[in-house]
Amino acid sequence: MLNYNDIYRNLQIHLDQFPVGFPATKTDIEIKVLMHLFSEKEALIATKLNWSYDTLENIYNRLESKDISIESLEYSLNTMIKKGTIKYKTENGKKLYANLPLVVGIFEYQVNKLTKEFFQDFDEYLVSAFGAELLGTKVSQFRTIPIQQSIIPENFIANYDEVKQIIQNSEEPLTVANCVCRQSKELYDQPCEKTSLRETCFYFGKTGQLFLDQGWARQVSREEVLNIMQQAENDGLIFQSGNTINPEFICCCCGCCCAILTKLQKLPRPSRVISSNYHAEINPDLCVGCGTCVDRCQINSIKLYDNLAKVILKRCIGCGVCIPSCPEVAIQLIKKEGEMRPPSTQEDLFSQIMNKKQQLRKK
Repeated sequence: MLNYNDIYRNLQIHLDQFPVGFPATKTDIEIKVLMHLFSEKEALIATKLNWSYDTLENIYNRLESKDISIESLEYSLNTMIKKGTIKYKTENGKKLYANLPLVVGIFEYQVNKLTKEFFQDFDEYLVSAFGAELLGTKVSQFRTIPIQQSIIPENFIANYDEVKQIIQNSEEPLTVANCVCRQSKELYDQPCEKTSLRETCFYFGKTGQLFLDQGWARQVSREEVLNIMQQAENDGLIFQSGNTINPEFICCCCGCCCAILTKLQKLPRPSRVISSNYHAEINPDLCVGCGTCVDRCQINSIKLYDNLAKVILKRCIGCGVCIPSCPEVAIQLIKKEGEMRPPSTQEDLFSQIMNKKQQLRKK
């Protein structure tokens, strides 16, 4: 008989085999994170799921013990969905189940039910081990989308880098949910410094349907999505989407709350771990050194030198947030050499991440 430590350790080892893994630590903080999320029975069941979708029958056949009936298994899987620890989609009228990565996944699925105890352990794990797992391959799950006001007619911009086109091409239902990162800060009485908006995370297609079914989000029109994004743009928020042609999510992020941006601020070269096709450039002949762009930048990529603003290219993630606030119209986005075309689907993205991990292991 497995004891609870074996059950949770087996789950950690199982999840660590996925494209975005779940590495062990010397402190076992990863086990504490899993214990917040899964009961012992659920942890055992989760080891029978994969990162790709599968049927109830196939998951049941992988159970060594038949003490769990197929009806009980289905009930547990649906409970795990409600808890935000696994995902599902419906195909040909049949529900298919899959494991979630911790990010983007389980953490975001804790929206409206986040606890201080879980977040404390999650944040410790993010800093101690999971952050390196999340960003270490440099094949990012995230892509920075330039804000609309930063795009000028002379810039040729691909559909996957243009907010309006992404929303236009997104699969229904379109939904909006509260930001779980801002909720985490509010657990500590630290409200967002950048915006009063709370519904700033958009989910589309099968992910949008999951959020809608669980009551974590509300359905919105394409027009309402763009209206909310316009407000977010005015407040200086950064648009981060899934790193695919037609992303399943777009979040409007800030440097004071976002679990990713707050960690990127501490890195020497954030531009290497977040996918982006642009960087900001300041015209020194127009700049008057007012410092507005310095205050506006949420990744600390602009500094004043001799009363002129200068972009630190290794830090700039090409969000364009600095552009509309410049009183001298001295900033523009410049397209990088060698445009990065995002993977077509999340499955393609995860395959790229897995291949990169295998390459790094051989070195």
